[in-house]
Amino acid sequence: MKKTLLITGGAGFIGSHVVRLFVQKYPDYTIVNLDALTYAGNLENLKDIEHSSNYSFEKADINDTNQINFLFYKYNFDGVIHLAAESHVDRSITDPNAFIRTNVMGTANLLNAACAAWKGNFEVNAFIMYQRMKCMAH
Repeated sequence: MKKTLLITGGAGFIGSHVVRLFVQKYPDYTIVNLDALTYAGNLENLKDIEHSSNYSFEKADINDTNQINFLFYKYNFDGVIHLAAESHVDRSITDPNAFIRTNVMGTANLLNAACAAWKGNFEVNAFIMYQRMKCMAH
């Protein structure tokens, strides 16, 4: 049975490497890259795999509950690798609420969508999260 994985933040520096690795190493999986393409996302990072038969890109914001729920319905994801995050310290100083929206509320939206779609069946489905955040006192 073919697996479908969602990778959030897949156009960022770390995410693009993870997406490329999964697309190339797991040709039997469908890899869906979700990215809002803000300051950190760049699809040029994925030019070499953009036409791979097991790769799809979805421009979406993890803060948009309706969009996230629709994508879980559309693709029926078997797993999520959640890498999308606000991580630039200088941006946290000018707008700390953006970090709360994306890193906390956006993550909650993904978790809620996964719980609803998978109906608690975590023996078969997996949600993996990595968020690299730096703190800075001024």
